[in-house]
Amino acid sequence: MRSTRGLFGSSALLLALPIAALYEALAGADASVVVHGMLALGSGLLSLAAFDFRAPRWATRLGSGAAGALAAIFTLQALSEWIRHDRLAHFAYQVLGQRLEATLVDGFMGWCVATLLADERTSRVVGAIALAPVVGSRMYALAAAAHGSSFDAQAPMLKALSLLPFAWLAFESAKSARLGATR
Repeated sequence: MRSTRGLFGSSALLLALPIAALYEALAGADASVVVHGMLALGSGLLSLAAFDFRAPRWATRLGSGAAGALAAIFTLQALSEWIRHDRLAHFAYQVLGQRLEATLVDGFMGWCVATLLADERTSRVVGAIALAPVVGSRMYALAAAAHGSSFDAQAPMLKALSLLPFAWLAFESAKSARLGATR
């Protein structure tokens, strides 16, 4: 396997909502701690997995740092939900959340694009199909914001499409490490 951390990290992110929904159905309790815990776990593992792929050093540092910072933010959000602390919740959601989270996700997606382009072992067609909707919608949102328009990046279909890069990373992580290892 090419990257165990990448496979488990991507899987944690892909399964965050289904596991949270299952928890909520079985326990009858709010699942926000579970969602943020899974997001923290997945982001933390992907922060380490960035070093398992061939990308330029700057891109690897960008991806790893962005995913690590996301893991820290998601951990604080989970903790604030768990202990029900208003100040921590304000800090985790209002100060660190939203804009900073979006910027960090952009940084991580930048690493994904750099990895797709630089790592000859990646499935470029699958990666391009997975990354194109996310990169395109983000670029459109930034352009719309620059022109004073709004763009609903929270639309359910766009949220679903935002999971495609993690499915691609799981696929790439599960590949044999020997495939294309001609270096």
